[in-house]
Amino acid sequence: MPLSPLPQSERPWSIAVHTAYQKLYQIYDTGSSYINVGNVEAHRLQQYGNAIISDAYPLLLLLTESAKSESIPPEWIEQLATEFTALLELIDEQWISVTDEYVSSIMPKINLNLKYFQIG
Repeated sequence: MPLSPLPQSERPWSIAVHTAYQKLYQIYDTGSSYINVGNVEAHRLQQYGNAIISDAYPLLLLLTESAKSESIPPEWIEQLATEFTALLELIDEQWISVTDEYVSSIMPKINLNLKYFQIG
């Protein structure tokens, strides 16, 4: 599902609002496209999750702070925050799944190797 578009406005959006939205769209689109591919890697999922936390959420806070002066509807910002939170939850679920699969596949090998080191 794509990120909600900029709402209609009586006056053109400022460059700051456009730039913030473009960055938010890029973060969301990249993370969501990667999840939809299906063949995911834990380190990439971690990068996308970190991008939401360290880049998208601060931009959303900045939009919230400038909402009144820029005439940005607060409901729209809340909708974006909800969409990013849902994407972060999907990324987290995928990350847990991928790391569980890795642990499940490596544990038999570790147990097998430990048998060689047992004294007795």
